[in-house]
Amino acid sequence: MKPRIHSLARLLALVVIVGSTTYMAQRSNGRVDLTSEGLSQITPDTETLIRSIGAEVENAEGETSLVPPVVVTAYISKEVPRPYVPLRSRMLNILREMEASGGPGLTVRIYEPGPFSEEAQEAIEKYGIVPRPLVSADGGKVDTMQVFLGMAFTSGPREEVVPFLDRGLSVEYEIVRALEVVTQPKKRVVGIIRDDTKIMGDFDLQSRRRIPRWRVVDELEKQYEVRSLNPGTPIPPDVDVLFIPQVSSLSQPGLDVVQAYLLAGRPALIIADPMPFFNPKLAPGQPMIAPPSQGGMMGGGAPAEDKGNYRALLASIGLDWPDDHVAFDLENPEPQLAEAPRSIVVLGQRGGQSQFAGGDVSVDGLAQIVLLFAGELRPLSGAETSVTPVLTTGSKGGWDPFGSFVDDSNFLFGLQFRGVPQDYHQLAAQDGLENMQLGVRVMGGGDSSRKDINAIVLSDLDMFADSFFSFHERGGDLDGDGLIDMRFDNVTFLLNAIDSLLDDQRFIELRKRQPEFRRLSEVDDMTKKANEERQARLKTASEAAEAKIKEAQASLDQAVAAIRAETGIDDRTKEIKIRAAEEAENRRLQGQTEQIEREKAQEIDKIKADHARKVDEVRDRIRVAAILVPPLPAILFGLLVFIRKRRRESSTIPESRKRRDS
Repeated sequence: MKPRIHSLARLLALVVIVGSTTYMAQRSNGRVDLTSEGLSQITPDTETLIRSIGAEVENAEGETSLVPPVVVTAYISKEVPRPYVPLRSRMLNILREMEASGGPGLTVRIYEPGPFSEEAQEAIEKYGIVPRPLVSADGGKVDTMQVFLGMAFTSGPREEVVPFLDRGLSVEYEIVRALEVVTQPKKRVVGIIRDDTKIMGDFDLQSRRRIPRWRVVDELEKQYEVRSLNPGTPIPPDVDVLFIPQVSSLSQPGLDVVQAYLLAGRPALIIADPMPFFNPKLAPGQPMIAPPSQGGMMGGGAPAEDKGNYRALLASIGLDWPDDHVAFDLENPEPQLAEAPRSIVVLGQRGGQSQFAGGDVSVDGLAQIVLLFAGELRPLSGAETSVTPVLTTGSKGGWDPFGSFVDDSNFLFGLQFRGVPQDYHQLAAQDGLENMQLGVRVMGGGDSSRKDINAIVLSDLDMFADSFFSFHERGGDLDGDGLIDMRFDNVTFLLNAIDSLLDDQRFIELRKRQPEFRRLSEVDDMTKKANEERQARLKTASEAAEAKIKEAQASLDQAVAAIRAETGIDDRTKEIKIRAAEEAENRRLQGQTEQIEREKAQEIDKIKADHARKVDEVRDRIRVAAILVPPLPAILFGLLVFIRKRRRESSTIPESRKRRDS
């Protein structure tokens, strides 16, 4: 064979080998996920679930049953904006893994619909999966793309649809939850007591408009059957877990029903919020809201009920709730919320370690949880129940009285929110700074007359507001660059809490399978000192301003006292002189106060500017290092190879041919 033909045959044989190897690897579904999170591969529990579809399985009682077949239909656009590329890749990888490893009854269909294709029309008409307009800014061109990222799960008459998978959601968790829903004969029931929080939605008779229900209800309905319960009526026996949005909004008959439910050992999630930010009128110290009347504002509706003894209810399960304490934490681990009021408590990393690691099963493995104007929960001394903390502030926690947040002097508009106290030096009036328990789990305490308590009590309802669900869907990406800026796991915590009360561990681990929340810990350490200096200077500025105001007030008091001490003038003349002096001193005091406030504001602005400059300096150093350091190993390796190559070349040159300097 001629050398040219021989080389061509070897090339063709190599092409055949590469093609055959690629085809066999694709057919064998051999995939390796080398990322640290491993989000593109399914867990062993998920693999067991998908292999059981269409096969007979044995339950805990030893009975065998046939898992019904399931058809998974996915509509995934071929072109998506850059931030959604990792999500699309994970969806395809997991669906193909399911297709290759699934049981005999699992069918996976993947479509890549175009804007006006037949697949797109089928997704819209058959399953209600509509494309979502997403902004794409690739190549400096801003455009709107119609993107499909939805899935439909069908098993006989049962159907579960995921209309759109946002970046903040776990692909595997959403798939497994949908599979469990369509293959299980019945959903478990979450009962929500209807109260003045309107969490289940309502109709406002005065404004003639519908109050939408909270998104927490929609999220729970994806996994459970959610049922609205009338307060005061016995809890049906088929309710698996009870959700009480605000325990202080119940009358005594309603609390009696809740207490009977708890003493029967049935699980419950109880909220005891001292300062509902969405409606401060629902605070425990405020009267019950009267039911609306058909006649409008002046219609003379039914009078409001009296609040029940909610503190006695909590005491019966071993808890003390100081209902006028609004908790705060002076240490905020989230740098992007450094300007937030101290009553917005962020739980997460403290001292380089997670507060949740090794804690309650509902929080272990989560990144951050934020609470808004939460309260304080204390174990009751001598209680028979076991109270373990779930959510706890750092060592710089404390509380402000409820009255410092609101103003009830306006008769027409009633209670009004007036702001957040910021006087750090007033903490001396309290017991000091300490760890405050914001959420607890209550267990045990059963005897011959009652069963063990199974409840989680939280001191904040605002942490489940709709905004946190929107934030959860975006995955913590605030600026749309595809990177995680902040992550609040409030939604994950809620679902974990419900599951843990039901002793259902199927989804708790799956919810934690999220892209790792990697912080620039060195930047945080460098800016922590700047934050501490800023707080100290703010405190000094506030104290200096108040000292000047007190000095001016003392001058006024001294002038008035001098006039009162004068002799030889009648009382009427003395009062006229005092009034004139007071007016003059008040004008001078007002001018000094305005000047002091201006100086204080300038000092605070200067402090903020210095702090921002220090933070920018730290970030600039990190940014420069990130640009210069990565190429160094490659450059050094290239120099090493070059030097080694030159030495080898030099060693092969005969000595007679080497140049010698005379």
